[in-house]
Amino acid sequence: MADEYFRLRNEVTEMSEMGSQFTQVQLQQKRLHQIEAKIKSELDAALARSIDPEKRQAVRNTLLTIIRDAGGRLRNLEISEGHDRPWAIDSDNPRSETMPEYGEESNYLLYAHEIELRIDGSLQDVTKILQGIAAQGWYMTTKSLAMMPTDGNLPIIAAEMRLTVYGLGPKPEEAEQEFAELNQGMPSTY
Repeated sequence: MADEYFRLRNEVTEMSEMGSQFTQVQLQQKRLHQIEAKIKSELDAALARSIDPEKRQAVRNTLLTIIRDAGGRLRNLEISEGHDRPWAIDSDNPRSETMPEYGEESNYLLYAHEIELRIDGSLQDVTKILQGIAAQGWYMTTKSLAMMPTDGNLPIIAAEMRLTVYGLGPKPEEAEQEFAELNQGMPSTY
């Protein structure tokens, strides 16, 4: 009888310990799901700000909408085909043409597209356009920005700017890259 009592007491103690371990695992799992959701949200936000070759037309359309909504007039808009390069894991600078000399390549490519934009309108219109571009939150640097009065007595100013927008995208797989390079020099048989 005493042996039965000690066996049952040990089983209850083990069950209690397993119950607390199970509760801890559930709490850890909940916390991991929260961390995963936060990381996914941050990644989605970063991808929305990132400009890769597939988003070039969307950037053009966005700029046209900003200019139209602000009441400005577009004189010229060019977005380059851009270039890409490997992105380093540490201490990389998107404004640099190359990766850091001793940098280790990540699994991403850095895309850079130059935008040349010439607009005119009132100072208020041009200010709204600049604010609209800044509000997009794109990864971007301003290479140059010049504002000058236009000919005539009208309170119209012209603005010329050169911007570079950046984006990161996953590197293509080696086999895909080799296939793409092989097919670039071959004529199509369609």
